[in-house]
Amino acid sequence: MRIRRLQTRFILAGSLLAMITVGSGFWSVWTFARLGRVVDQTLRDSQATIDLAAALAESLEREDDALLLALSGDAKRADRALLVERRRGDDGYAKLRSRLAKRGDDGASAFLRLQRAMGDYRASGSILQAEAGRPDALKRYHGQVNPLLRRAVRACAAIRERNFSSMRLSGVRARDEARAATRVVFAASLAALLLATVVAVWLAQSVVRPIRALTSSVDAIRLGDFDHRLAPTSEDELGRLAAGFNRMAETLAEYRRSSLGELLAAKTTLESTLEALPDAVFVIAPDGSFAALNPAAHAILRAKRVADARRVHDLPLAPVHREAVEAALAGRAVLPSRADFAHVIQARLDGEPRKFLVTAVPIPEFAPRRTGAVVVLDDVTEFALLDELRSELVAVASHELKTPLTTLRMNVMLLGESAETFTPRQRSMLDAAVLGCEELGNTIDELLDVTRIESGQLRLDLGPVDLNQIVDTSLRVIQARFDDAEVRLIIRRDVRPALVLGDPSRLRTVLTNILSNALKYSPQGGTVIIQIASPQNAGGDGPAILQLAVTDAGPGVPEAFRERVFGKFFRIEHHLDRASNSVRGTGIGLYLCREIVKAHGGSIWCEPAEGGHGTTFALKLPTDG
Repeated sequence: MRIRRLQTRFILAGSLLAMITVGSGFWSVWTFARLGRVVDQTLRDSQATIDLAAALAESLEREDDALLLALSGDAKRADRALLVERRRGDDGYAKLRSRLAKRGDDGASAFLRLQRAMGDYRASGSILQAEAGRPDALKRYHGQVNPLLRRAVRACAAIRERNFSSMRLSGVRARDEARAATRVVFAASLAALLLATVVAVWLAQSVVRPIRALTSSVDAIRLGDFDHRLAPTSEDELGRLAAGFNRMAETLAEYRRSSLGELLAAKTTLESTLEALPDAVFVIAPDGSFAALNPAAHAILRAKRVADARRVHDLPLAPVHREAVEAALAGRAVLPSRADFAHVIQARLDGEPRKFLVTAVPIPEFAPRRTGAVVVLDDVTEFALLDELRSELVAVASHELKTPLTTLRMNVMLLGESAETFTPRQRSMLDAAVLGCEELGNTIDELLDVTRIESGQLRLDLGPVDLNQIVDTSLRVIQARFDDAEVRLIIRRDVRPALVLGDPSRLRTVLTNILSNALKYSPQGGTVIIQIASPQNAGGDGPAILQLAVTDAGPGVPEAFRERVFGKFFRIEHHLDRASNSVRGTGIGLYLCREIVKAHGGSIWCEPAEGGHGTTFALKLPTDG
């Protein structure tokens, strides 16, 4: 009968081996137990015989002592002692006779010799006892009786020696039987081992051979040979597994035949699209290697003299770009909030210098549970040129306007010295001219600061500065504007003194710009709060930081624009449904604030005010010392 289940084979093989092992163990236990009982019984019998022979010999010696006592003249005492010892000797003799009778012919012959020796000794002793008064009694004792005693004692000693020999023979027989039993156990164990080896080889062949064939078939499928099939060799579980694998391979082959054309068409379309893009595109695998590049990307690699680059780390990227690529490979998109032409890749293509802006975007599930990335190099040469021209225009215009504005301001101030003769309307017009000159001067100063920042020429005169004094001096300049707009100012000073390391003039510029913004967007009758806080009150995590916050009661800044408001020339009115002429400004005030605070080693941010109405602009600065 053929066994069709793999589990049944293992159970039968294991049961057979278990039966052999258990049977061999039981036989060994029975053999050694029987041998132990036989040896133990033999040793007890021999020891008992030896003890009886020794006791009988001792009784004969005492009987001889009683006989000598009779020869010495103490007949009554000798008679009593002789009677006791002969009784004890007879008792020991009877027990020894009973035990020796069980030993067969060898035991009977020893007993007969002892019986004759004892009979001769007692007969001779009785005669000597009756003639104890004769002068030659002692001589007769030594000549006739004592030799008979020695012969009886030697007969007892012979019995003891024979039993000693029997004990030694029992040990030898036990050893021989133990060796024989060991050989049998070893032979049974060897047979069980051989049988186990045969069974193990048989089971291994019945299991390993199909598994090896299945492994080879899996490798063939992995390499694209979907027509590979397994030949069923049995009807057990492995045979059913092979049949299931064949069905799976057939399904995969059918799926491949049906979808291969679509996949190839999609691949061709994607490759054509990638090659048609004017921007350089690098598709990065999760391990950082290049998965695909379009012709524009190859052209940039040749221009940067890294045509043999195979990994993203081989590209000449700035640290900020490399961090963006690593973040994209980690699944985080780091998109620039605005075009930063200070960090571009420059390359010379077709003899002309070009500038490229780097953008890295993650590709989820590029591989199973792994993220890839696509890096796009946008050609922003024209935009960068426009930005440079704009910066040059701003710088030139600011410098050119500075001189005539100074002249205009001086003339207006001189005209104000004779304002006593002016009519009220003329004084109002003169005040408006002075205010316009101041605002135009502030705008020109801001534009000049932007130029200095972009050229890296912004200088700071650092020293210990008390933020309370910065607030006081700034309020002296701007308090009148708040009073005219009927906006109330509240100052909360949680720290006195609030010493930071900074440039007083630049920090006043920052606070003045923030307060000007708060005044512009606060309604009439509103409130603006200035707060100087310690790290604990500000929620900070270090003792070397102080926070200055300005909270207004304006319409607030949507979350999407809270980072962009610090961009250069950014106006939130251009992106919201607010009246374009409701608030005046150039869009560079907050940009200057951010750059100045960054130059101080601090940070500035925008967040909604408590209650969700209004906006808080907060900055943190390192303390002095």
